Amino acid sequence: MSAERWNLVQSLFHRAVDLPEAARDGYLAEQCRDDPSLEAEVKALLAADAREYTPVDRPVAAIAEELFANSSADLAAHRFGPYRIAALLGEGGMGVVYLGVRDDLDTKVAIKILRDAWLSPVRRERFASEERLLARLSHPAIAALHDAGTLPDGTPWFVMEYVEGVPINEYCHSRPTSLGERLRLFRSVCEAVGHAHRHAIVHRDLKPSNVLVTNDRRVKLLDFGIAKQLETYDNPTVTTRTGLRMMTPAYAAPEQFRGTGVGLYTDIYSLGVVLYELLAGRLPFDLTDKNSAEAAALIAAGDAAKPSAVARLQPDGGDRIASRGAWADLDVLCLKAMHPDPERRYPSVEALIRDIDHFLDGEPLEARPDAMAYRLAKFASRNLRAVSIGLGALVVVAVLVAFYTIRLAAARDRAVAEAARTERIQEFTMRLFEGGDESVGPADSLRVVTLLDRGLRDARSLEADADTQSELYLTLGSISQKLGKLDRADTLLNAAVSKRRGLHGDDHPDVAAALIGFAGAALAILG
Repeated sequence: MSAERWNLVQSLFHRAVDLPEAARDGYLAEQCRDDPSLEAEVKALLAADAREYTPVDRPVAAIAEELFANSSADLAAHRFGPYRIAALLGEGGMGVVYLGVRDDLDTKVAIKILRDAWLSPVRRERFASEERLLARLSHPAIAALHDAGTLPDGTPWFVMEYVEGVPINEYCHSRPTSLGERLRLFRSVCEAVGHAHRHAIVHRDLKPSNVLVTNDRRVKLLDFGIAKQLETYDNPTVTTRTGLRMMTPAYAAPEQFRGTGVGLYTDIYSLGVVLYELLAGRLPFDLTDKNSAEAAALIAAGDAAKPSAVARLQPDGGDRIASRGAWADLDVLCLKAMHPDPERRYPSVEALIRDIDHFLDGEPLEARPDAMAYRLAKFASRNLRAVSIGLGALVVVAVLVAFYTIRLAAARDRAVAEAARTERIQEFTMRLFEGGDESVGPADSLRVVTLLDRGLRDARSLEADADTQSELYLTLGSISQKLGKLDRADTLLNAAVSKRRGLHGDDHPDVAAALIGFAGAALAILG
């Protein structure tokens, strides 16, 4: 038989042995419907196990009669320290849990009893192991151990804190709970698991039914029935076949199916599945109608859809829980914790808690790539008010800088244009007084009228510089007015007004100056 085949046989055997005998055949028929020889091999182990742990010469019928005769009514007659049984709370592979009452203090507890302890030393040892582990743990989010003992017939029992609450997934999905509230509840679970890990204890069966939320929104972690004490912190992996007995497939890590050993990373995987269910509204893998081998292959492949994609398919949609930007981080949180390779999961529960805190505080996740754009986006969302004020101030500064830059540029352009115009006028004036021979200076015979004619000729040649041309028209018009050349003055001043209107419009000061000159010429003509 191959190692893989043997691990599968062992897995089915350990789960079947914890079921009531009447339910074993139906369970094996369902799990081995495609492999009758596998069913036969498991049944052979069950038969051998029954022969090994059944007292000698006692028929099975007699054992069953004695077992079932030990009913709740019989147990109710016993005292469990200062406690008495009040009601049945539940029953599982590891025993029966009753509601206990301490009459003198009027307090309630949960009493766990292993009724068939005499049938299997393995069960007794596992029950005692849970008792010892609970005694080592003291944390507000872990149901505390109060007392322990045995009945006169040797039946072991222990008394735990009674937790009145509902499973964490039911709590979150049956009432309006925000994303922040769900993550804070989940963080409390992580803190409880982290406390166990610091005591070198692996829970190995983390699932919503083992995490109850009370009416005052406190989390309590229960059922350390298959928890395992690690030998050392330096070697946080232990290979064991008994750990396969009661795992819950939907929340089990791939290494639990393979039977290759479990460690702290096993609980981290299960925490990832719990978080996935709280966010997405369903489990990452549908194991309905899957036998053990098919479930193991599906989980080992690790092809779970992103919780964001699954949540959007739910009736209320994923956008109600988180924004698209938030979902990107939540997908990373879940899928890193659930990675099929243990070495690529979060290295510790503390690392997972840190990333939950980073998410709640709007900070970058340690699990995300260290990209500058991602960190800047997180900083902006975390400091939205400060960033908004800063950006607003930056915009105001930019607008002011642009405004004054434009004004300075316009002033500079005006100054440059004014300097160029002045230079042109100076050149124009120099040319007015030049004679026919530049080397001897102006001729003595030049008259003012000649200068005006020459100036008018030069002014008309400045069509490319309309501003300077209008200035010269205004100057020549004023001179013509003073010389009594009123018609010429009127023409030149009118030309100056027209040029300046074309350049600056009607409301410019230069247009007003030209109009004043034109008005003076008009009054002289009328006078």
